[in-house]
Amino acid sequence: MAQTQKNRKYKYGNNAVNGSLAYDFDNPALYPEYEYGKPLDIPAKPRIREEVVPKQGTLTRQSVSPLAILGFAVAAVLLVFSLMARVQLTQASAEAAKLQTQLDQLTTEQSRLTIAYESALNLTDIENYAVNTLGMQKPHADQIRYVSSSTQDKAQILAGTDGAAQKSGDLVDSLREYFR
Repeated sequence: MAQTQKNRKYKYGNNAVNGSLAYDFDNPALYPEYEYGKPLDIPAKPRIREEVVPKQGTLTRQSVSPLAILGFAVAAVLLVFSLMARVQLTQASAEAAKLQTQLDQLTTEQSRLTIAYESALNLTDIENYAVNTLGMQKPHADQIRYVSSSTQDKAQILAGTDGAAQKSGDLVDSLREYFR
């Protein structure tokens, strides 16, 4: 039963109205409380009176909040730090540009020296210098000697200290060299 009342309550069309619910002000018969054709009585705007208030002897003091002062101080410090960082950045940029110019000059110098070195290693010039200036001669067939060894090469591993002790000693030595 409660379910049917609930359905009836929300059912579409239970409270249907034929026509419009809007006010029809053009029909004076519907609203007898209004007198048509008579001007409305609108109250006049009240006049405002100005009075001179005598000046009081105590004045209110204005003060600045300590938090505002602290905020201005922090802003000023941050501004100074920002300017100092900008100056350091400018100096670093100038230094980088100077070093880049120096690197370009050194790269050019390296290329020039490499070309000079390679041209100095001309074997015919070296042979002429050795023969003419130093008085060297080519060896004859009877001056050439060949050395042959019948024993084979071999290596021995020496037995040293214990492996862990050796590694810890190496670690201590490397740390001592690092902090020196």
